[in-house]
Amino acid sequence: MKQNIRLFSTPSFLWSKLLDSNPQLFREIQGKLKTRNVVMAAAIAVIAQFMAVVFLLGQLPDLKLEWTQCGRYGMALVYQEYSNQVCYAQNEAGNWVINWQLWWLDLFIILSITSIFALLVVGTYLLIADTVQEESRGTLNFIRLTPQSAGSVLLGKILGVPILVYTAIALLLPLHLVAGLQSHIPLTLILAFDLTVVASCAFFYCLALLWSLLDFGVSGFKPWFASGLLGFLLLFSTAILFGEDVRLDHFLAWTLMFHPGIVLTYLIDASHLRFGTINFLSTDNLAELSFYGQALWTKTTVGIGLILANFSLWTYWCWAVLKRRFHNPEKTILSKVHSYWLTAWFALISLGFTLQTEASNLTGDLSDDTYLISNNFVFLQVCLSLFGLGLIFALSPHRQTLYDWARYRHQSQGNSLWKELVLGENSPSTIAMAINLAIAIIFISPSIFLLLPQSHQYVFWGMVLSATNILLYAVIAQFLLTIKTRKRAVWSISTVASMIILPPVCLGIAQLTIKTIPQVWLLSFVPLAATKYVSFGGIALAILGQWLAISVISLQMTRKLKQAGASSTKILMSRVNALSD
Repeated sequence: MKQNIRLFSTPSFLWSKLLDSNPQLFREIQGKLKTRNVVMAAAIAVIAQFMAVVFLLGQLPDLKLEWTQCGRYGMALVYQEYSNQVCYAQNEAGNWVINWQLWWLDLFIILSITSIFALLVVGTYLLIADTVQEESRGTLNFIRLTPQSAGSVLLGKILGVPILVYTAIALLLPLHLVAGLQSHIPLTLILAFDLTVVASCAFFYCLALLWSLLDFGVSGFKPWFASGLLGFLLLFSTAILFGEDVRLDHFLAWTLMFHPGIVLTYLIDASHLRFGTINFLSTDNLAELSFYGQALWTKTTVGIGLILANFSLWTYWCWAVLKRRFHNPEKTILSKVHSYWLTAWFALISLGFTLQTEASNLTGDLSDDTYLISNNFVFLQVCLSLFGLGLIFALSPHRQTLYDWARYRHQSQGNSLWKELVLGENSPSTIAMAINLAIAIIFISPSIFLLLPQSHQYVFWGMVLSATNILLYAVIAQFLLTIKTRKRAVWSISTVASMIILPPVCLGIAQLTIKTIPQVWLLSFVPLAATKYVSFGGIALAILGQWLAISVISLQMTRKLKQAGASSTKILMSRVNALSD
């Protein structure tokens, strides 16, 4: 290892300037790039490539056999009657004619998907585990006290911690490039795919670091939960992409933009295979995916550009939050001003993928279109509710922060109370949550009234009820963060989770379905399912009850903050006066 350190410090080495400018990167590389670790990473990369090649070679026909054989890589369109499979043809020399272009393409896809899983799942686990370990040892606070900027430390973590994964993937690249070129894929598209993978790594790694910096009291479980969840989502989305019947004309299809493997669609289309059948990832499927009715992903350049822009924008938000939280863990995850912009942007994007009318209406039947949009609005409401839950814990300050704000707010000159509640960093989050919910509703509501018939406009009231539910959760969560307990965050999260999960479970056990007692289901996490069975009076009563609960809890929290806002001097003087009397 001492030899490696000397090598890195020599002026002639390519990374010398980078390592000198980023001590954190040098520290991570120094600890990770040991001979044993590098040999193990190289061995894993070689074994993975060997297994992929052997597996595909096993799909080829046996050259010793003379009778007809069938398989994926047959050149002739000859089918066996009993199996309906493509069979191989023989040339004049008696050898099987194999579609090597398709064979190389399959090898390219296998290596691509393997690289994606290795980089995202393993890299995410390593980053979270490293940060959690640093925090448990106390070295993370030491790093915070160094003169390094937050961006330098975080970049050093992202580039240095998964360095062994990068090493293994680098050993895959030669065969990956050869397989792509042998598949007749243009080099520019291969590089575009690699760039997309890099962009996805930037986003998920920033998200992983942000997750590792959040305090939930379960530090040891963080890396397994995050990497396991990401692995499951990648596996599920990969199964959708490579399914035989891929449908992208629904709201949830936009989540596939976070899977870098979707770029393989354009690479497969560019190969122009003349023989063989590709039963997955067709540009015809991307024509079903529309944004405000426009099929933007049919052209290769535009589609890849939009996917890269999606990763870049989300990475920007995560990076800004990371820099905010790194040096001051007591701050809220988002500032109130940033939350307004983020909500508006999320509403803009999600509504665009909700309106799938022009791209999906293949039969010209308006009723089918209306049914599709109505279902998409249901998914939209669920996503907005989940987004709102995230905002609750991203904007809610902790007890000491709130008490300090209440105690010293009078010292800030020129800031009114409303300005503090709307824009202040340390003020309660109730008003900010209400503004965020109002932004989403105001932006989405015109589409509901313009595109849906009157019989389907119960979707609007479902969205209003959902917003008031989220606001109620926000008030309760903020109130619980002010109580005198050591595990305030755990109590807050557990209470909100119980309010979401327990009511439908209890109603289901009691066999009280939505149709039998829809009024109670209006207070559930997804009230849209019950709004079409309830009159306007019932909906108005539910909204009134929610606002009554919000008002009572808000008044109680305001009373506590006013008590905390009494200065220590006033309390001391009152005690002195009482003793003198």
